[in-house]
Amino acid sequence: MRMPGAMSLLFLLFVLVLMPYAAIRSAGVIRAVRAGTSEQPLPSRESIWVRTIFVLGFLFALAWYTGRGFDFHIFALPPLGVRDVAAAGVALAAYFGLREVSRAIRSEAERRAMLVYFIAPRSTREWFLWTGTVLVASVAEEAAYRGVGMAILWYALGNPYAAVAICSVAFALAHWTQGWKSAAVIFVMALVMHALVAFTGTLILAMLVHGIYDFVAGYFIAKEAKRLQLEGREASLEAPRTPPSPDERARGQG
Repeated sequence: MRMPGAMSLLFLLFVLVLMPYAAIRSAGVIRAVRAGTSEQPLPSRESIWVRTIFVLGFLFALAWYTGRGFDFHIFALPPLGVRDVAAAGVALAAYFGLREVSRAIRSEAERRAMLVYFIAPRSTREWFLWTGTVLVASVAEEAAYRGVGMAILWYALGNPYAAVAICSVAFALAHWTQGWKSAAVIFVMALVMHALVAFTGTLILAMLVHGIYDFVAGYFIAKEAKRLQLEGREASLEAPRTPPSPDERARGQG
């Protein structure tokens, strides 16, 4: 592997700064919409998925191009043994265990208000877009955070543990729209995936685990969102048609 070049700095800027900033900014917009202090409505589910696919596709292209500059092979696949497959199984089990932790640390009202229930697919077209998002995310995020970003930071810092910590924090912040509790759990998930890549020597198994988890978790989220909708209790994140008056806001704070 050759020394990372100037393109690596642009890649780190996008992954470590721009993506977390965009997620934190989006989270602020969502809070304002829910509080009724913004007239800006949330975009449709379809537009959210299309935008996400575009961003993740760009992330993968950037990772691939940057990695190619210093001979980093995203899809490298060394010979795998039973222990590697077993490690992937352990990582997947850990992911589902962390999902239960994420549910346990929230009240039922908190879970209903989560953005993931609002954007969960309903129609056939939404399911199609959601499936595309999962496929692109499982490849792009592993390539960027556990692959190219990790390699650049390891080379620059000379310390793999510092590189893992930085990549994991950036990965968690990039999911800030899901709330700080989810971001904390996602940080631990990132550590699990870094360990899997270090143990197996490939990103392929990490991509498979990532994709399988997202598909299964997404299915159950969509199922629960449908149940809440049928019960007429789905948490709405849409902005009210008219913002509350100062008197109404004052009464709500009293």
